[in-house]
Amino acid sequence: MSKCLLCTIAVMLATLLCFSTAVAGEIPAQKTSPLTLLVFNLPPFYVLKQGQPAGGFLLDATLAALDQADIAYTVKEMPPSRILATFKMHTLIACSIGWLKTPERELLARFSIPFYVNKPVALAVPVHTPIHMDKASLSLEALLHAGLTIGIREGFSYGQALDQALEQSDPAHIKHFSDTKHMLDLLAHTRLDAVLITPEEMAWSIAEEPELDDAIRLIPLVDAPEGQPRHIMCDDSVPPAVMERIDAAIAHYQGTIGTPPPGNGHSSARSRSSAWDVSRP
Repeated sequence: MSKCLLCTIAVMLATLLCFSTAVAGEIPAQKTSPLTLLVFNLPPFYVLKQGQPAGGFLLDATLAALDQADIAYTVKEMPPSRILATFKMHTLIACSIGWLKTPERELLARFSIPFYVNKPVALAVPVHTPIHMDKASLSLEALLHAGLTIGIREGFSYGQALDQALEQSDPAHIKHFSDTKHMLDLLAHTRLDAVLITPEEMAWSIAEEPELDDAIRLIPLVDAPEGQPRHIMCDDSVPPAVMERIDAAIAHYQGTIGTPPPGNGHSSARSRSSAWDVSRP
């Protein structure tokens, strides 16, 4: 058999092997091109120290899902506004965790199935606020028309209804922050009138700084949705087959994510069972 014929057979076999692997749904490139997981610090959902994972029940859950799906990844810290800008530029094969699905985001990203539904967004106010708060009729829209200065997280979505109310309000009354702790410190010293926040963040912040419990209180909003599903959001350059593997891993653990522990009670050990059952100590 001539060397030329042997070379031809070798090429044909290699081509057939590549085709069979693709049909089987394997993603060989994933082994050499790890997914970049973009994360920002937002206890108790995600906790980072020096840019590396240090707990947070949704961060632990996401890493467990990627491990379950056998997807290689690297973690990179990035603020939410830059994450959205990065997705628009398509400069990374990247995903980010815990995002709400909005029509604008669906134009530039793929979303996993939901893996957590947060508690309804509420309003934190100074405990001795001079403004009368009637819990039965309190709404964000009414507060915005009352001229309150309200702190919100930069690049966040609070759900479509609240987002629209914020967009239609006077920008002078909305202050954007990159850090929840800074907002609550200003609120405790009455340098802000109110802060939009999830009860999960509020509970964690008070556990970390008990003095906040005497300075601020949480009031429900009647126009806040019951709860918003959170997803893993991926750049649309992430192959659909990889998204399917992520969804399958989430489905494997679905329903096992409970109430996040207060304070720094997260588990730093990322075992697959404890990462998703956050009701454990």
